[in-house]
Amino acid sequence: MTDPAGEEFRSLRDAVAARGLWRSALALAGLGVWAVVLLATLVLLPYPVAAVIPLLILAGTFEVIRPLHVGAERIGRYIQVFHEEGTAGAGAPVVPPAWERTAMALGAAVPGAAGHPLFAPVFAMATVVNSLAILLPGPVPIELALVAVPHAAFLIWIALADRAMRTQRTRELARFREMRGELNS
Repeated sequence: MTDPAGEEFRSLRDAVAARGLWRSALALAGLGVWAVVLLATLVLLPYPVAAVIPLLILAGTFEVIRPLHVGAERIGRYIQVFHEEGTAGAGAPVVPPAWERTAMALGAAVPGAAGHPLFAPVFAMATVVNSLAILLPGPVPIELALVAVPHAAFLIWIALADRAMRTQRTRELARFREMRGELNS
């Protein structure tokens, strides 16, 4: 007979690990493609409006990795509440797994120790570098203003995603605890 809770726990931890791996791999691949497209844009399309092409690669890459992180965090809070904070049946004390609680406590004590999970500083720097495709062709003021808007919008989007990410753990931890309470009543 299999242990459904144990199977669920292992499956969810595997999902978190896979999302972490894919997030890093996709960020690296997307930034590599962006660099090639930026170089091609600078060489083959020396028009300020062409800067939007590599910017779309950056934004697309960011939008692929963001939900991977959000989902991994959500799974982690579920594990923490429904597996680590759960109690053993029949009054037998069991020491539950503690990875999520421990990682959350460590993250609070050592912020930024593992780099940024959304690679926000890297994407912000890449967006600034991407502005070379606007500036090098020598834009007229209207071109500069027009093409600066999507760049600024993406930088704002990165900042908003970062702010949402910073509050996700505590918000979802509280909500999962609330849901557990509703299920137990």
